Amino acid sequence: MANETQKLSKEELQEDEFVEGAVRLVEYVQENAQNFIAGLVGIVVIIMGINYFIQTQEQSQAEAAALLGDMLIAEQAGQKEEAIRTGEQLQTTFAGTDASAQATVLLGNLQFNSGNYAEAERHFQNYLANYEPVDVLTLAASNGLAACLQAQGQVEQAAQRYEEIAARHKGLASAGQALMKAAWCHAQLGDRIKQKALLQSVIDEYARFPIAIRARAEKEML
Repeated sequence: MANETQKLSKEELQEDEFVEGAVRLVEYVQENAQNFIAGLVGIVVIIMGINYFIQTQEQSQAEAAALLGDMLIAEQAGQKEEAIRTGEQLQTTFAGTDASAQATVLLGNLQFNSGNYAEAERHFQNYLANYEPVDVLTLAASNGLAACLQAQGQVEQAAQRYEEIAARHKGLASAGQALMKAAWCHAQLGDRIKQKALLQSVIDEYARFPIAIRARAEKEML
């Protein structure tokens, strides 16, 4: 009986504590009602702001993608000036979007093919410096930058760029192709020893790719 009485006393004590805590909570809320309301309003405003930001971002991405589509259509139709104009509009209006990143590299290609190497270089540099790296786009921009240097007579710097690309993508077909381009640069520079060494690297390290056949043929002609 003593144990039962002690047990009931504990339960009654816990109930009293609960009631007392509830009363204190009610009193606190009543005393600080304005603060609770203000806090709630602040939370609602933040949530609304986040939702608006997400919706705006989604809309921007969609509009940017539509412009990229227009740019690609113009490029495929041979309307280079229109493609460049659309790409530059995309860059300005939707900077930072995925579509803008793709447009930046495409603008570099368009300018390069038009012989505007300095302008092409600017676009490739812009992508590499200001956009989150995407393997395919980074590879295209890096190769484009090296090609711009080569086209502008900076052959030694171009060779170095190609070798850096090969090192970053070691084991991939793109690395073998970069080594081939580096070899051509050294051929322009008259450095046959370096050219042969790079061609041999392609033959040894990329034998499973078609590029090795080309490297072997070029080496045999030296």
